[in-house]
Amino acid sequence: MPTAQDQIAQLHTQVRWLQAHEEVRGRIYACARALDRLDRALLEAQFWPDAVVDYGAFYQGPVAGFFDTALRFQGAMRDTQHLIGNILITLSEDRARVESYVQANHTILEGSDLIQLVVGARYLDEFQSRDGVWKLSYRTEVMDWGRRLLVMEPWFEEARELPKGLRDNQDLSYRFPPALQPRK
Repeated sequence: MPTAQDQIAQLHTQVRWLQAHEEVRGRIYACARALDRLDRALLEAQFWPDAVVDYGAFYQGPVAGFFDTALRFQGAMRDTQHLIGNILITLSEDRARVESYVQANHTILEGSDLIQLVVGARYLDEFQSRDGVWKLSYRTEVMDWGRRLLVMEPWFEEARELPKGLRDNQDLSYRFPPALQPRK
């Protein structure tokens, strides 16, 4: 029968495990938000400065160069929305290997045509904990499927019922109290 001290130690280990999982998930969500809001500071805060990114022909190299490339690419679109799905985390001490499903919706204007690019992909990430803080040390993306669709219906452009999302810090979400803002 475990002693009270053993039970406390086991509980402490479980809490650390849960905290790590939540911090890793939060950083994945913050990356998606940063891309959709074109928030460079938020995006940078999710990676260690020496992180490496491998997006194949799109970008390979140190994360510092990825920020400009990714934000320029996302910023060329009228709007984007990255939806994160299944997040599978394998944790070992100060490292985590993570596979996250993502569905990314991108709207672009080609001449007078409105085009929706929809991509189903997975982020394959490695996180490191340094001084108790988890951040990305490596990221790649694998595209599983994609669609390029002509938008034939102007409903969104004409809809006035709700405020529309903006791609910068003027978005309504930035007016939330600081406690509700994503961790940087």
